[in-house]
Amino acid sequence: MTVYKSIQLVGTSDKNWADAVKNCYEEAKKSLRGIRNIHIIESDVKVKEDVDKMIYRVRVQVNFQLER
Repeated sequence: MTVYKSIQLVGTSDKNWADAVKNCYEEAKKSLRGIRNIHIIESDVKVKEDVDKMIYRVRVQVNFQLER
């Protein structure tokens, strides 16, 4: 029998959404083993007009297998 657990993370990037997801994955794999998939729940862009910059943000669900 296999059991999975899910956590939610928010990642950011000044490049694109894919890079924001990659940042979540890179951080998650530092402390989690058995990551099976990452589901994008929500994405948006934060605009910083004063410095003419956009920050891409994603909220993801990371699913990983529990070890026995």
